[in-house]
Amino acid sequence: MIKVKSPTGQQQLTVGKVFYDKNIKQIVYEISFPEKEIWVQKDTILYKIVNSKVIGKQSIPTMIEFSIFNLALNENLVDYGLKKTKFKIKKVEKLEGNIISTWEPPTELKKLFGDVLLSNVNQQLNGIVFKNNAGEIISRQFFRNYIKVKGLSFPQEIIKENYINGQKAYELTTFSNILINDLSGENKYDYKIPAN
Repeated sequence: MIKVKSPTGQQQLTVGKVFYDKNIKQIVYEISFPEKEIWVQKDTILYKIVNSKVIGKQSIPTMIEFSIFNLALNENLVDYGLKKTKFKIKKVEKLEGNIISTWEPPTELKKLFGDVLLSNVNQQLNGIVFKNNAGEIISRQFFRNYIKVKGLSFPQEIIKENYINGQKAYELTTFSNILINDLSGENKYDYKIPAN
């Protein structure tokens, strides 16, 4: 379930199921509310499908590597996958049970990105802050209510705040009935995008 509140106060609720296979690297959202549709995120394209027909597609940043699903399944959530990038730790602090690490972007990305701050509690990612190259916060995420599923830690709640032109957009995502290595809906993971 995803609840979104825009900077203008508009609210939206989306309910459905998500399927992800780390080998295929495709995220399939089976939406049941507000309308029945399927969203497929593959590479840099998000497809919207209704009644087995693509009704829209849009370009998006390729963020599947940093999706909660990919990070959790590859056990990279604790550092948000930054250890496998060119970002480098420049500072680590301990603050009231939190281990806060500051990661700086590589030289070639410093015009686009600023530092990334990670907060870890009990070796689990608690929060992440993204800054722009001027040092201003552009996005924050908080990860709550972790559960263990087949030995992997997964948060049941993610709170995301994006700052757009000085205004805050808010998103709350909650997960329930988390399954790993579920073979009952195998065709849902490798969803074939219809040719129109």
